[in-house]
This record gives sequence, C-alpha cells and structure tokens, in this order.
Amino acid sequence: MENVALHGLKTNACPKCELPTHELGTNARSHRTRDYARYKRYKPENENSGSESDDDHIMCDNRGIGQNVFHCLDRVSASDLSKPNMLHTIYLGLFKHMMDWIEGFLKKHGRLQAFDNVWKALPPYQRFLVPKKPDHEVTQWQRKEMRNLGRCILGVLTVALRQPGGAQVIPFKRALGCVRALVDFNMMAEYQSHTSDTIVYMEDLLDQFHKLKDIFLEFRVTKRTHDKVDKKRKEIRRQRALVIERVAPSLRRRMRDHNCQEENDLRLNLVRGKSHFTFIKMHLPSHLCDHIRQFGNIPMYSTEIGELAHKTQIKHGWHQSNKNDAAHQIVHSYGRQHAIRMPLLNLESLKCHDADLAGDVLHHLDRTASTVIAAAPVVRRRVLKGHREDVSHVVDFSRISGVSREIIYRELIRYSRHNLPAVHHLPEDHAMLRSPPVELLTQLEIPVLAFQEANVYQIHRARSTGDLHFRNQGSRND
Repeated sequence: MENVALHGLKTNACPKCELPTHELGTNARSHRTRDYARYKRYKPENENSGSESDDDHIMCDNRGIGQNVFHCLDRVSASDLSKPNMLHTIYLGLFKHMMDWIEGFLKKHGRLQAFDNVWKALPPYQRFLVPKKPDHEVTQWQRKEMRNLGRCILGVLTVALRQPGGAQVIPFKRALGCVRALVDFNMMAEYQSHTSDTIVYMEDLLDQFHKLKDIFLEFRVTKRTHDKVDKKRKEIRRQRALVIERVAPSLRRRMRDHNCQEENDLRLNLVRGKSHFTFIKMHLPSHLCDHIRQFGNIPMYSTEIGELAHKTQIKHGWHQSNKNDAAHQIVHSYGRQHAIRMPLLNLESLKCHDADLAGDVLHHLDRTASTVIAAAPVVRRRVLKGHREDVSHVVDFSRISGVSREIIYRELIRYSRHNLPAVHHLPEDHAMLRSPPVELLTQLEIPVLAFQEANVYQIHRARSTGDLHFRNQGSRND
C-alpha cells in the first residue's frame, strides 16, 4: 500500500514496470520500466487534443497513473525506489497462497489427514519451531512460522503424496515440482552473494514455477466464483429433477450417476474459467534477478528489521503515553531517548579506549551503564548454567576452577558408577575423559563454516537426551 500511495498507482499495478493487469500471472520480463516524466508530458497533450490513439495515453488511462511524490527530486529514479520485500512478497504472500492451494489439492485427493500426521510428527531441531497444530488450523501466519514452513513443506508434502494411484501420478508430480521450484527460488533469493550462475538458476526456477502452477488453478477460487458455481449447480439440478420424474425407476440411478459426473465437469470448467493468478505478488518476484544485478543481494533491503523495530519505537511509546495525541508523544519520547543515548555510547567508547574523562563523567557512566544496556535490543537465547566461553573440555574446567584434574576424573567415574546405567558408564581411562564422545554430552556446540563465507562460522548445537524428552516433544539424539 505504501507504493500505491507514494507512486500514485492502482492497487494491482507494478511499481517498476508497465505490465498490464491481465498479465500479472505470467513471468513476463520484457515490459519497459515506468517513466513518470513521460506520463506527465503525455497527459496534458492528450487532454488538449482529445485523442486516444496514443499507446502511452491509453496505458496511463488504464493504469490510473497519478502524481508521484518522488518524480521531481534530482538524481532520483522513481522506478528504482521500490525494493524487494521478501517478508510480504514471499513469506506472507506466495507462501501463504501456496498453503491454501495445497490444502485444496490434498482435500481433493484425500491426502489431508496424511499431511497433518506428518506435519505434527516433525521432530525438534536447532532453529526450527515444531508446529503445535495442523497448518489449516492456523488463522494468521507470522514471519517465523513462514520461515519454518519453507524449511519443511517440501519434505512433508512428499511424504503425504507417496504411493499415488494410477490417475494421481502426474498431478502429484506437477504439484511437487511447483512447490519445489518456489521453495528453491526463495532459498536462493536469500543468498548473501550471487554469481551469474545463481541468477540464471533463479530465473529457471521461477520459469518452472509458472509452468507448473496451473495444477493449483482450480483452488484459486474467489467467493464470487463459488457463489456463481453453486447457483448454476442448483439451477441444473432443479431442471434435471423434473426430467428424472418422468423416467422409469430402473433408469433413474444410472441417470443420477451420469448427471453427477456432468456436474463435476461443469464445476471444474466454470472454476478454471473464472480462476486466475493475476495478482501483484505473483509478478513481483520476476524483478528480483534484475534487482540483484543492479543493486546486490536482497536481504540487504529486508524490511524485517523495520517490522521488529515497531515494538521499541512505537508499541512501547504507545503503552507509556496517555493515549491522547499519542503520535506526538511517541515521536517526542523516542527522539529524546535516542538523543540521550548517542552521547552516552560515544562516552562509553572513549572510556573503553582509556580516554581522559572527568571524574563526574565516569561516575555518571557507571550509573547509567545498566540503562544503556537495557535500552539495547535483548536477544533471547537459552543459556546453560555454568557455561563459559573459555571452557571447552575438562582441562579448561580444571584450570578455571582450580581443582586438579585427578580429583575431577575420580568424581566423574564415581558418579557414573553410582548414578548411571551400566551401558552409560564413563570410561575409566583419564586420557579418554579429557575428550568424551558426543553421546556423553547433553549439548555440544559445533562450529560450521557459514555458506559462501570464508571466516564466519555458525554454531550448531547437537543434543543427546537418551530416553528423556526434549522440550516436551520426545527424545532427541543428534
């Protein structure tokens, strides 16, 4: 909606190119970029002449081009200001639509219960939230839930569609291919760096998605289309009921079966005739590859940071205000906190570099240090008791705690003899106790080199709980 208001567009118009509305469901990339200077120049000329033969005038009239607030700014290209929004275009856009299509597809083929069973049986894993209820019972999808969906939807759907019948092989294959193409396209769009090959892969995946998406066309039905189909079906049934009354009873059942098949075919034809994929979020991903070539990776322009900042910048100020002229109070309060925090951070940096600061300044920094830290965003994570970054094995623990390694080894062996089952006893060799295997640990942090990075590592936490439950979701033994 921001692009609609700021660029003067219709709701279902692309802010970057002049693609007609009826082609939004295609993967067209050949339409020219919007030129608001041309729109402004053609409008008075055609109003004075009254001619509608010019293509640009017809285009402007059909698109509802209005005043663009950025057009008159120097060195600003209005069509380049609109940046990809993965959160609303992919996660809360295409993924949300895709789940509705999949639900209808599974209901048609009788696989919805199998999908729910696999969905609820997903095991817990690092950075993955286990779904608490079936997907069709979720009333409102959030960003975190959609991220989880992108990680597991293809595997869950593959298991739910296994062992197809004779007539289901091709539909199942096309449905899996369509979902796979969209999921892979989303994963590649989040790369931090790209090459010419990755961009070509993205274009091929998007072409494949548009090629196979017709398998879900009948599930892109609006309420108006549903009403028309129901009205048409009732009318046909009423006419056929009058005909069946005059037929012999021996032929009525055969006619009812034939009429039922005709109704299903008629419904499918009506639905396919009225259904379409012409909505703006179906078209916006086609600009991602051009954006990468021109500006770089897509996560750099992510709106998720702004969405998360709503809590500290707006919601906290709203709760602290008296709800009377709240907007003015929110802006004033946040601006004052920001203005105070910036010099405090500068003074803290000078203090860390042993700068010569006055005694009252140092005293004030010690008093406000907790306030500055509290104002920073809090990262929620599970911290184990006794965890220290400089302790990785028994030798480090002995050095930090001041307890000799012999005493630690003896107590570990004594504890395992008296409290652990025989199969879980610790080895009594002191050399082996210095580096125990992962099965003896409840948590092990494993540094893994980040994708497409040379010196950046991600910490993967492997857990082994044995027969115990992990977060009330069953045992976990990585």
